[in-house]
Amino acid sequence: MFRPAARPLLRMCTAALLVATLTVTGYGPLANLHATASQAGVLTMSDEGTQDLTPTDLDPPAENLGANAIQVISLIFGGLVRLDANLRVAADGASSWNISHDGRTYTFHIRRGLRFANGTAVTAQDFAYSLNRAFSPQFASAGNTAYYLGNIVGGAAETAGKAKAVRGVRVLNASTLQIHTNTRSAVFLDQLAFSASYVVPRGVIQKYGKNWTEHAVGTGPFYVKQIQHSKEIDLAPNPYYWRGKPKLSLLRVLFFQNPVTAYSEYRVGGLDVMGAQQFPSDKLSSARKLPNFHQVAQLATTYLTPNEKKSPFNNVHVRRAFSLAINRVVLANKFLGGQYVPAHTILPPGMPGYQGSIKGESFDPTQARAELARAGHPNGKGLPRITLSFSSGDAGQTASAQVLQRYWKAYLGVNVQLNQLEAGAYNNLLSARNYQLAFISWGEDYPDPQNFLSLQLQTGTGNNNGSFSNRTFDRLTAQADALVGNNARRFALYHQAENIALDQAAWIVLYQSKANVFISGRVHGLVINGGGVTAANWATVTVK
Repeated sequence: MFRPAARPLLRMCTAALLVATLTVTGYGPLANLHATASQAGVLTMSDEGTQDLTPTDLDPPAENLGANAIQVISLIFGGLVRLDANLRVAADGASSWNISHDGRTYTFHIRRGLRFANGTAVTAQDFAYSLNRAFSPQFASAGNTAYYLGNIVGGAAETAGKAKAVRGVRVLNASTLQIHTNTRSAVFLDQLAFSASYVVPRGVIQKYGKNWTEHAVGTGPFYVKQIQHSKEIDLAPNPYYWRGKPKLSLLRVLFFQNPVTAYSEYRVGGLDVMGAQQFPSDKLSSARKLPNFHQVAQLATTYLTPNEKKSPFNNVHVRRAFSLAINRVVLANKFLGGQYVPAHTILPPGMPGYQGSIKGESFDPTQARAELARAGHPNGKGLPRITLSFSSGDAGQTASAQVLQRYWKAYLGVNVQLNQLEAGAYNNLLSARNYQLAFISWGEDYPDPQNFLSLQLQTGTGNNNGSFSNRTFDRLTAQADALVGNNARRFALYHQAENIALDQAAWIVLYQSKANVFISGRVHGLVINGGGVTAANWATVTVK
């Protein structure tokens, strides 16, 4: 689950397409790498698409988290609850919880004997400290906290410097934490499973300061043994992990800027797991013929975000024209090597509430030209210069951008300029809303329509880069967000809202992702679901 930017960084599809040369930053000859992958008890996996992870990258509430970092964070830290291998809410640091009749007060009972990996006992106060830290201006002003924990009473006041602590977080005793929310929410527990609320060790933070994650311990299955920057991070088993000490003696996560190199390293035995983040499309055909290759649909959608604050995409007919001129089936199956599924809806297949019966966004060149003419620009006449921006960190965007450029010229008579930016600069461009049309790929943080619709497209929400605003959409999603215990009605409301967003081309959807992953036959206990590679229980994962 990687995340490019829709705030600074959004979650990106984990099966991102990258076609690149056989090089990788930070490594010498491949022969030096794969010597240890065959050791019993040592699991070696690649983290593709990144050269390194900084101390800030590994801080759970940090604002710029991408899936490369989340892959590691989720191995070290834990929260009150988690998503299990079936992407359902399950107990973690809290062994149980109660919800008040009005649905706004959650009382969590901290697991007896819960400890950080250094042996320090974890109490309700540690969770309160971690939540208050997440709401501090250092993290919450533009980070994940506002998106996933913003419903907690008093959080915004601490972020604004108007309070010293979050009023809605109360420690009742050492084993009991109470959280009060502003409104009822159908997904609050799912949101607590995201990294922003993970419990962090106050003592370690105070001891090591800004570089504390170099010595990170949490309540997850592993802790940081060592980091070799621009090379790898080594994780040792947490002897106090509440689900049992992991059977692995070491988990090595190797950084590969170029997934082609990771693919080659897997093929010579240097990796046990490859493709959790990115898989090279030019290797997909041959990979399908090899043993231990897995392909699973993911809950992720890649789309174009039209900036409705900038001409010409402030005109709905222009947005519709650009959408109708895209042949998504050919784009996904021919130009992207069949690594993606053509998208016609915002919600991906497999997502609860997915509408498989609606037409969604389609390919209709005749109607596309009619929409452009209706906007006052027949054959593109009178349009301002248009630029499509995309990230150099994702060759799938590069390949798609070139195809889209040809489509719009052929079917609309419009010349679109391409603006490729380095990943950091691209994130800044999106955050500043300084673009006309740009790529975003969003993968689920939790499997619910709220994560794709309300979180991305409600008026004024931070993820709403394109500034889409529709009162009916806002009303429908707000009703659905607060409807607890009636998913049939809630999904029906989301269906109506999604149809509005599609009709208004709030997103110009392109394709949805597949996870393409190698897991060596030596490895037992890993699973692949719509969110990526995980384990039913990391304590039981083995490498023979």
